[in-house]
Amino acid sequence: MVFVVYSTTGELIKLLPLLVELKKTNECYTIVLSQQEEQLKRFFTAYPDAPKPDLWLVHGHKDQDLSKQYQVPIWFIKAIRDVIANRKEIKRRRNPDNSKNILIVHGDTMTTVFGAIWARLLGLKVGHVEAGMRSFKLLSPFPEEIDRRIVGRLARVHFAPGKVPFENLRRAKGDVINIGYNTIYDSILLARDMKPATVIPNLPSKYGIVSIHRNELLANKKVFTQTLETLAEYARKSPLVFLQHPVTIARAKDLGLEHLLSENMIYAPKLDYFSFISLLDGADYAVTDSGGLQEECTYLAKPCLVHRTVTEWKEGLELGIVRLSYFEDVTLREFLDDPMKLKSQKMVPITSPTGMIVAYLRQHNFI
Repeated sequence: MVFVVYSTTGELIKLLPLLVELKKTNECYTIVLSQQEEQLKRFFTAYPDAPKPDLWLVHGHKDQDLSKQYQVPIWFIKAIRDVIANRKEIKRRRNPDNSKNILIVHGDTMTTVFGAIWARLLGLKVGHVEAGMRSFKLLSPFPEEIDRRIVGRLARVHFAPGKVPFENLRRAKGDVINIGYNTIYDSILLARDMKPATVIPNLPSKYGIVSIHRNELLANKKVFTQTLETLAEYARKSPLVFLQHPVTIARAKDLGLEHLLSENMIYAPKLDYFSFISLLDGADYAVTDSGGLQEECTYLAKPCLVHRTVTEWKEGLELGIVRLSYFEDVTLREFLDDPMKLKSQKMVPITSPTGMIVAYLRQHNFI
């Protein structure tokens, strides 16, 4: 039996191709410890054929997405409560032969850590998708780097998306499998076959996308303020579509900066993934602090500025289609002056990383 735990739309999207395949076997049980209650519900409403979770717990903060730091410990306490309350149901789903059970977590969220600890307490083997990502700076990005290191010690099956993360796990316990690329590759292919649920009306023929939401940027008042001011300045010259992440909007409001977004940019709602890929397909470039979007830009050959001090994601950097800003305003400005300076590469067919995960699970009798 394969248990899969996730909590955000980002995790769901990267796991979606895997869930589609696992649900065909009737040997998969999915559990949501929701951090993004509203976004997840919108996704399943827009795409009713997507595999639904078997057990939906926690429900964000008062049935809304988490948007402030103080909500995190409240969420954590509720997660413990709900897991304890449903422990008998989860145990009932296990294969009597415990060697044939595995709980899969994804990425680097607090749910990744929570799920891995929970699995170990239940005596289940932990499988980690997107394993081996490292910045080698304990507090950057925070708390993601810490989350990855904790899960790296708890997991016994590590699905590493490429050579570098595979090498980072050379001392890890258990099986380390190089699946070549991130499962987001399969998600992009899946998205291109889907009709987007939401289309932004009256988009110009040329535009860039801005997607920023990470704690390390939002917590740095000086850099965050300068970033919004610079983006707003350039948005007056060339259209920028700003994606509304709840935590980013909340932080902008706290600092009295929301007007920079609403008055100068094309203010877009946080889109479901399939609609977002359609939007990204039509864009010229992206400014982001998201490692996931960095990968998507690489696979779709879109110039991308990663607005962070460090990135553990290597996709696109060596190809020259991705540049790291180091939070330097001059670098952000240089990119916005001429995004198309960055080298463009076409997406090439590769072996499905999801297929490699499924093959491993089947070979080891988990399905």
